[in-house]
Amino acid sequence: MKKNLILFQLVILSLVLMAGSCSESTNTDPEVSYLDLKVNDFWDYDVFSVDENGNTLMDEVSKKSIRLIDSEVLDSKTGFSLRIEPETNNEFFTHISADEVGIFLYMGEIDLNQYATDPNIKTQIPILIPGWIKIMDYNNNEWESFFVELNRVIEQDTVYGKLQINGKKLDKKEITYSNKTYMADVVKITLDLSAKVTSPDSKIDESATSEIIYTFIEGIGIYSVEQKLNPLLGINQNTLEILTSNGNMGTP
Repeated sequence: MKKNLILFQLVILSLVLMAGSCSESTNTDPEVSYLDLKVNDFWDYDVFSVDENGNTLMDEVSKKSIRLIDSEVLDSKTGFSLRIEPETNNEFFTHISADEVGIFLYMGEIDLNQYATDPNIKTQIPILIPGWIKIMDYNNNEWESFFVELNRVIEQDTVYGKLQINGKKLDKKEITYSNKTYMADVVKITLDLSAKVTSPDSKIDESATSEIIYTFIEGIGIYSVEQKLNPLLGINQNTLEILTSNGNMGTP
């Protein structure tokens, strides 16, 4: 039970850290304005279950709405807080930001100790503040979003974990949205996870690779998000979110 919980905490740690410290491009153009964010901007999505090739299996299984509430400076970057409906317990992103470098999502304070349900485990995991996560880089085709490696002894167990997150532009794709045709940018975010627990009487050794495919339309934002199945990370089906409408609630 104890070893399984430690492994679970490592997996949760890797999931919520989905991109901590981001490498910044030095090739910037201040005249570029790919995405102009404002308070009351909104995006509505239909959510589908899809197969391994991204083909929808049925009508939409749910709907999702994102609205920008207000702006604030976090870690020297101006971002907008997100209101996501319907509310769920697995929405870790709290803010979005866009500048001359790229598009970022923000993760605030995460307390992983809430997942420790075994009273025999006394080890406290430090409070995490992952910060800004780069999901789109305007100037580079490939970038490293995050890398962390953990190797420590907890009581009699040796715990090892590694997480690496990379971004890559795949191609451009023609998209028809709201009766207009756009050339959209397709980006793949890859999460590689390794988690190992070695104890005097047993051993757990797990690894997983998870992918998220983002499609961006310049001037509009995220057109679609495709999340690949990964049971180790608690992702139980392939899903695809597709934009149905966007705009600004304050615009007549």
